[in-house]
Amino acid sequence: MSSNEQTEVLQTGMRITCYWPDDDQWYKGTVAEKLDDDRFKISYDDGDEGEINAKEDKWRRSLHNCIKENTLIDEKKEALINKLEVGSRISVYFPYEKEYYAGSLTKKRDVSAQKGRHRIKYDDGDIEWTDLLFRKFKRITKKSEGLKVGSRVAVYDEKRKKNYHATVVKIKPGRVRPHKVKYDKESRGKEWLNLHIHPFLDVVVERQNGMKRKEEIVFEGDRPIKRRFHNSTQLEQLMQHDNETEQESIPQEAGAHSTSRVEREIQQDNETEPASVPASEEPCAHCKTCTDAPYATSCHHIFCELCIGDHMHGHGKCPLCKIPIRSAPVPFSPDHDSFKAIEALSRKTAEVELEFSSASAASIKVPGFKAARIIEACQSKRRDDREHRGYYWRFKGSKDRILRVGEGVKEGVPIEQVDLETGEIIKTFSSGRKAHEATGISRVVIKRVLERRGKANGGGFFWRYQGETHAPWPDPEPTNLNPVEQLDPESGEVLASFKSLAAAKRAMGMPMNRGCIRDVCNGDGRGTANGFFWRWKGSTSMSHQLMGGSKFLEIRKKRDGKVLKVFKNSKEAQAFFGHQSCWSSICRYCREEGFYLGYYWRYRVLRKPLSSGEAVVGKRLRIKQGDGKWLEGKIKSFRSDSGEHEIEFDSGKTERHRLEHLEYEWKNDQGQKPIEQLDLQTGQILNTFDSISDASRGIEDASASRITAVCKGRYNSAHGYFWRYKGSTALPRKNKGRRKIDQLCLKTGRVIATFDTITDAGKAVGITTPGISYCCNGRNGSKSAGGFGWKFSTEDEEQGHEEQR
Repeated sequence: MSSNEQTEVLQTGMRITCYWPDDDQWYKGTVAEKLDDDRFKISYDDGDEGEINAKEDKWRRSLHNCIKENTLIDEKKEALINKLEVGSRISVYFPYEKEYYAGSLTKKRDVSAQKGRHRIKYDDGDIEWTDLLFRKFKRITKKSEGLKVGSRVAVYDEKRKKNYHATVVKIKPGRVRPHKVKYDKESRGKEWLNLHIHPFLDVVVERQNGMKRKEEIVFEGDRPIKRRFHNSTQLEQLMQHDNETEQESIPQEAGAHSTSRVEREIQQDNETEPASVPASEEPCAHCKTCTDAPYATSCHHIFCELCIGDHMHGHGKCPLCKIPIRSAPVPFSPDHDSFKAIEALSRKTAEVELEFSSASAASIKVPGFKAARIIEACQSKRRDDREHRGYYWRFKGSKDRILRVGEGVKEGVPIEQVDLETGEIIKTFSSGRKAHEATGISRVVIKRVLERRGKANGGGFFWRYQGETHAPWPDPEPTNLNPVEQLDPESGEVLASFKSLAAAKRAMGMPMNRGCIRDVCNGDGRGTANGFFWRWKGSTSMSHQLMGGSKFLEIRKKRDGKVLKVFKNSKEAQAFFGHQSCWSSICRYCREEGFYLGYYWRYRVLRKPLSSGEAVVGKRLRIKQGDGKWLEGKIKSFRSDSGEHEIEFDSGKTERHRLEHLEYEWKNDQGQKPIEQLDLQTGQILNTFDSISDASRGIEDASASRITAVCKGRYNSAHGYFWRYKGSTALPRKNKGRRKIDQLCLKTGRVIATFDTITDAGKAVGITTPGISYCCNGRNGSKSAGGFGWKFSTEDEEQGHEEQR
């Protein structure tokens, strides 16, 4: 099951619906018992019981809590339901509409699924699957025998879903369809019907002072298909009367109307004065009536509690806009954006043209308006995002000023310069350009504050469009804060902690564009910054001094060639090369392993060499026991004080021994392969190692991943050597198409320097490579480039002759 997104806590007695993925259905039930922190026992409405995990299983709370308490009443009600047959007439009570609605039971089934056990077809055409055990209903006694010739009825047409007024003209009880009716509409003519089964309503005929007769459809206790109320007071009084007589009265079958009730309604009509329905009531997006208990969905549509509650049991989308409902409906709150009044403004004049009580009401009254898009427009601070369906939108009462179409940089928009502390207007400018010219503050900074992005401080002032009344807002909380710690590089003691890199730079008096502290935290070549070691808070990294090593600078003629000279620090390297070098540039090229002053630079961390006892920690071996058997194990640790190794055997036991006192053999059964170390120039095998790990430990500051890459053919060399798996015939690649370049003095012709490639020569002198290439090849008659002469070196040719000899 998918994880539950609700924030509610399950409690005993709570009504919920649970999702069963095997059936792909939602089932209603009641929380019967709490088993532990997350597990609950559920008693389902169909009689089954089960357990759910509140965090792992998918469930949601029912909007209307109906808790079964009296099982005796439920048993009596279930017995009454069992007596109902298909075709039985019943009247179901709707508490939020406060009246009964009549219909016929069209289907029954034993298993209670998500839709319910009983299918009710109401007289107005609505169809509903429900479970009558959890609904208030009454059985309608058949009294259609009371009809007589001349009775006025309203017959329901299932195809057109409409009622047609008619008069009973003949009754023949012996027929299958005993009632003959004549419709008022001539095109329908006459028809034989069985009004014992066919839904119909009585039509009461009243005459008032010889005027044209007035008809009103009434059906006490049944669901009205059409009812004309002359004012809202009559509706309220009638609903009050229904509530008072709800328990006493029994719904009547069609044909048993009450004339006295109609007379009372007409009398109330004449005595009472008209009253209006409160304008605060929102229309329901489903039934289009005023909502008594409004709920707003995640798409900002407003529904009756009953409408959205019944709909969400079997659907996951809004019934109006079909957008998935991603959270539980929210009850009415005047502070919630879904229930706020909104205004639609003209794009040309920026004047209010339309007003609605909510975004939901706007989407109902005007086709094409989308409630979710309207709320997004009202919440946005950018003019382009405020537009929807040809209007600009904002919440009613908002003081936000919206620019008109065409009102932009060219003609200028007046803006106000406001003091950040007092909130007083300092000066008004006709446009952002004028404000920039007068104050020198960047127009981008001013525009950012006008659009309410980031901090309210724009160059030391607050800015807003003329006519707006909002004040400076508090600075937003940074979202990318990474706390750092400042450590003493010698002792490793934490000296201070800062909430961000910026705070650390301010404390050290460093410019904000410096990245040295970040480099130390990330381990990007730099060991200290401003004389301290730095690390991200929570990290356990330490400085090189505390790790038993020191960092040096190395220079090479070739990128992976032999080390020509080692410097203890950048200052020593600067003193060696003289004024032409810069210590900060030397540090940068060491971090990047770049080419500078005719050499390749690189940092190298020299650690304390491991002793012979420490070097074998982690290796596998087998030891001969006294009975002649061999036991395999692994060296777990080494104790320098006693010279003993702690050996963990595969059998589980652990012993301590000095290796020189044992008869043992080293094992290589962990998937490692022996590798060979070759000279790059001659291809001669220099050394053989049991594994890549052994090779990386045998060479100072070596990288096992780089050696692996050479063995697999992804790199040509690593740490100045070629590497291959034992048994392989691979050899170091020779550079093809590359020739060394000699730099010549134009006056004497003496060779000043030799470079491996034309590119290296161009970087060293600071000129482009085509000029050197033209000079070496004699192209276009070139004799020099960058103030020097150039030619291909003869060193490669002499070395080739020596190899041939």
